[in-house]
Amino acid sequence: MVLIFDTESIRLITLFENLTGTNVRDCLVDNSVNTVYFVVEEGKVGMAIGKNGDSVKNVENLIKKNIKIFEFSSNLNDFIKKIIPQGIEIKVRNEDKIMVEVKVDRKDKAMVIGRDGKNLKLYKELLGRNYGVNEVIIK
Repeated sequence: MVLIFDTESIRLITLFENLTGTNVRDCLVDNSVNTVYFVVEEGKVGMAIGKNGDSVKNVENLIKKNIKIFEFSSNLNDFIKKIIPQGIEIKVRNEDKIMVEVKVDRKDKAMVIGRDGKNLKLYKELLGRNYGVNEVIIK
């Protein structure tokens, strides 16, 4: 799947890769909450965070934005588990379009969806960009 980045994303990816020594697969910038979301290569999330979080804190201080890091997985179910760790059961249906259904505990549902559906929009965007997922449903 081909990802298209704007100039700001390319600049942030380059800076992040140079300072952490990890490869970035995807980057989303959400200026409304002043946060940048990075998807790093499998097995490299620890390297991206750095000892005591030093690498990520350094980048946060330079770009003046919060950073959230997700680890990529070549398996769709594993990737969903990494971005939604509260998921108890994951169902992927591939009829006309790819639909992902994630069952979470009732007490975690509000946190997973987020205020005004902010987290749900992020999950849809990440899964859509990396796996072509059309719909994400939290149950």
